[in-house]
Amino acid sequence: MKDQQALYLQEMGITRWQVRKPELFPFSFNCAIDLSHYKLLLVASTADFAHPLLLSIVNAFNLKLSEVYCCSMAQFKNLQGQLPELIWSTQGEINQPQGHKLLTSVTIDQLVNDAKAKKSLWKQFCAFNQ
Repeated sequence: MKDQQALYLQEMGITRWQVRKPELFPFSFNCAIDLSHYKLLLVASTADFAHPLLLSIVNAFNLKLSEVYCCSMAQFKNLQGQLPELIWSTQGEINQPQGHKLLTSVTIDQLVNDAKAKKSLWKQFCAFNQ
């Protein structure tokens, strides 16, 4: 379901489905994750998670890798509960959750060769930390 459709249904009082018996789906993503101790939520592909540049970017943000929670776009859409204040998406635009700071960029693989994209990501981060 697209974000606009979900938003439209939400406005009508119809909420997204929620897994009520997670034991029936042992290989699916568990939506009830405690994200309170994370400082950054990274919405990216698995290739981005494994990229060596990710550690450098996280260090530049003055964070430890243990303070970053990584998930796919599908997993992000199903997350429930309190999200970290800072959310970074390499999967394109997402609806910004209220009260959270949203960073968007191209994939990390593309960041390696694109100085303008790196500068844009850094400017977004610095704007939130003034």
